[in-house]
Amino acid sequence: MRKIGIISISLIILLVLIYVLVRPNPEIISVNLISETAEITYTDIESIRIFDDAIRTAKKVRGAVDVGPPTYRMNVTYADTEVVKYSLYIDFKTEDGFLIKDSDSEKMLKLKDRSSKELTDLLSKVNTE
Repeated sequence: MRKIGIISISLIILLVLIYVLVRPNPEIISVNLISETAEITYTDIESIRIFDDAIRTAKKVRGAVDVGPPTYRMNVTYADTEVVKYSLYIDFKTEDGFLIKDSDSEKMLKLKDRSSKELTDLLSKVNTE
């Protein structure tokens, strides 16, 4: 009887682990950016990939968050119609970037160097047009 219990618990843990590892990430369908001077919505595959990579690979910064107004307000719309709001901070000179999720404003997320570079390149196109 004890052996069946251990096998059952092991099977449940295995199924949960498989679900967590295999479940798909929610698909982004659009990203809307709002600054003091402009508003733009990205829906093309390459731009969505850049934003998705930036969000997924951002790492939490330790310490308290005390920042000024963001470079952009960012609304990310997922395929299941969920909209997640962020503050996006981008320094176009140093190509550093940070995100703060509105629903968790105590936590700042640092963008990876590659993601910051891709975002500054993408957003620079808008600033020069």
